[in-house]
Amino acid sequence: MVIIGVDPGLAHTGWGIVETRGSMCRARAYGCVTTHSSQPLAERLGAIYTELSDAIERFGPTQLAIEKIFFGENVRSAIATAQARGVAIVACAQAGLEVGEYTPMQIKQAVVGTGSADKRQVIYMVRNVLALDHDPRPDHCADALACAICHANLVRTQALTRDHAAAQMLEQEMAQDAADREAAREVTAAATAAHRGTVQHRNPTGHVRQSRRSTA
Repeated sequence: MVIIGVDPGLAHTGWGIVETRGSMCRARAYGCVTTHSSQPLAERLGAIYTELSDAIERFGPTQLAIEKIFFGENVRSAIATAQARGVAIVACAQAGLEVGEYTPMQIKQAVVGTGSADKRQVIYMVRNVLALDHDPRPDHCADALACAICHANLVRTQALTRDHAAAQMLEQEMAQDAADREAAREVTAAATAAHRGTVQHRNPTGHVRQSRRSTA
């Protein structure tokens, strides 16, 4: 499975491509779209859309993992992030990617093990999980890769849960089939025994009695 993780932002949108095989995750590529406040809004959003579309076309991900917006005190910043996030989702939706959305706390919990992890801890764990020989920079790239790792962990956990449930269901069906067969054998044995008892009662000697009609 190939996942593109996105850390959205109008000034900086980080993206990272992660490929999973079983429990192993490896980074294939990452980057950051940088725009400037001096640019028109349409141009900035267009740059985000274009670069993400190019990454999708080049690496062929099937899943999108994107960070949800954290509405803190800076509403203006949140609106700008929401615009960049919307563009990212559109680019991925047009390519037919499935979408997973995660809060910063969910991502930290999945990657580091605690929702209160700081950025340094996230970078350290991303580097180790993906077996990188360097810290992914800028930080937005590390956040995007962390988002992709979070999604990979969730998908793997869901698959294991489904497999376990399917195995349990199959085991129950097999047990029920065995019980049904045993019940059928018991019914057949009881019917056979009853039939034999009736025959013995009617003819205890085991000989066939014949009768002749008298002739006038």
